Amino acid sequence: MLPEKFTISYLGMELEVQTLNLNEKVLFRIIFGKKIPPLVITRALHREGHKFWTSVPEGRQDLAEKIGPLIESYYRENYK
Repeated sequence: MLPEKFTISYLGMELEVQTLNLNEKVLFRIIFGKKIPPLVITRALHREGHKFWTSVPEGRQDLAEKIGPLIESYYRENYK
């Protein structure tokens, strides 16, 4: 189980991540600071059966695909 808040490093920045649970779905709200709006991402299941990271709402997919694996790494390193 992930903590409600933790930090990850991305491009030399320390980003605050908030874990949100909504209708049995886990979402992550990433705080970049004042200049960049927060990003909300989650893992989704592609119709072909593989999981992928996506932004909620859609539109910041590129960033979701870069930050999602960092959250996975944080989880693997701290909650094995």
